[in-house]
Amino acid sequence: MEKVALLTKDDSLREEFSSLLPKEYSLTTKQPSSAGAIIFFDIDTLKPVLIRELTEKHLVIAVTRQKRTEPVIEATIFGSYEVIHRPVAAGTVTRIVQEVSDLRKEIKDFIMLAGLPPAPTCAIVGHSPLIMDICKKLARLSQVEVPVLVTGETGTGKELIAESIAQLSSRFGKPFVVVNCAAVPETLLEAELFGFEKGSFTGAVSSKEGMLKIADEGCVFFDEVGELPLSLQGKLLRFLQTQTFYPLGSTREMQVNVRTLSATNRDLTGMVKEGKFREDLYHRLRVSSLHIPPLRERKEDIPPLIHFFVDRYRHTAQQSVKGITKAFLNKMISHDWPGNIRELENTIRSAIALTKTPYLTTHELKDLGSRTPFARTASASETLASVLVPLLKGSLEKKDRNIYDTIHTAVDRAVFEYILSYTKENQSEAARLLGINRLTLRKKLKY
Repeated sequence: MEKVALLTKDDSLREEFSSLLPKEYSLTTKQPSSAGAIIFFDIDTLKPVLIRELTEKHLVIAVTRQKRTEPVIEATIFGSYEVIHRPVAAGTVTRIVQEVSDLRKEIKDFIMLAGLPPAPTCAIVGHSPLIMDICKKLARLSQVEVPVLVTGETGTGKELIAESIAQLSSRFGKPFVVVNCAAVPETLLEAELFGFEKGSFTGAVSSKEGMLKIADEGCVFFDEVGELPLSLQGKLLRFLQTQTFYPLGSTREMQVNVRTLSATNRDLTGMVKEGKFREDLYHRLRVSSLHIPPLRERKEDIPPLIHFFVDRYRHTAQQSVKGITKAFLNKMISHDWPGNIRELENTIRSAIALTKTPYLTTHELKDLGSRTPFARTASASETLASVLVPLLKGSLEKKDRNIYDTIHTAVDRAVFEYILSYTKENQSEAARLLGINRLTLRKKLKY
């Protein structure tokens, strides 16, 4: 029969607990000597700071009758596994004891961090054949002064690849300037890119160098280049052809020497066919290309990625993170990672922040992949017309005004809610899927 410890100076709490434990457990009021014990700790009669010492060897559950938030936060900061309130329900104790028991069983089958494959020196961590081929091509491209277009899904590490090309090239140590084509408003992008002279437009109270000038002798990286407005694509094409440009409001042509790298998760070939992206600019940017495969196609890279990110963020944990359980690793490998490496990195950071033991367990992965898009109000067999026509008829019968705006707003709201749910609130990805600028999406969301 396993013993569960209750540390308290309150006799009434001892009486309360005497009938709460499952039959296979017995209660002791002494601090256990062997490691791994379950301890219920009364923070109303004992100093919560003592929890910190106990959690080095045991799993501690704080108990309090206080309804304030301060004791809960304090006990959690000191490392308590859980905080429960009095009067304590029998079901609560049974649930926690069973949960802790399952957790301890999982931790017995752990993997020390030292046992995981070491992180390689290539820009993207991994040891799969796909990644090794990327590393080889990256090394070759870095030695040749050609524009490179990096493609791949969101979160695959395209900027890291571009930066690695720059660092391995003869331009190492020179500027590496990132132009996020989706983040800068269209009205400001030209000024940010080429710079401007004082008085060239309202608000230009002084002259400013553009990103292309700042990148002189180095590399300029056009991130999310598929979001570049058509009005600016022609001007960028001229720059790529001549390495010259005119700042806004200036008649003096500027000459620079920069290497151009770009990245996108959009189908630029399809955009060219649709007239959304200039074909001549596409060929200028894609002198050579490098495609980064999604994480679901190279799952053998997940263990070294876990090792890499745990090592990077372990210092943020309340306690030392010694390793991961095999169940944790298996669940990570079985997930499809629609957000790729960025999603995996954020999952590791969250697990480290939430872990209650020296090992990362499946307990910290309860929400992994659980979020699903909003259910559609119409069945799959219903066409858009079959939904809209009754709405139109109803509006006409009621003699509504501004019918177009009303329906347009309703459709927008439904579309945006569904897409944002699908992308887990990632507005950049939602805008890409919708084929609109992220700033346009943000503007519409305010309506």
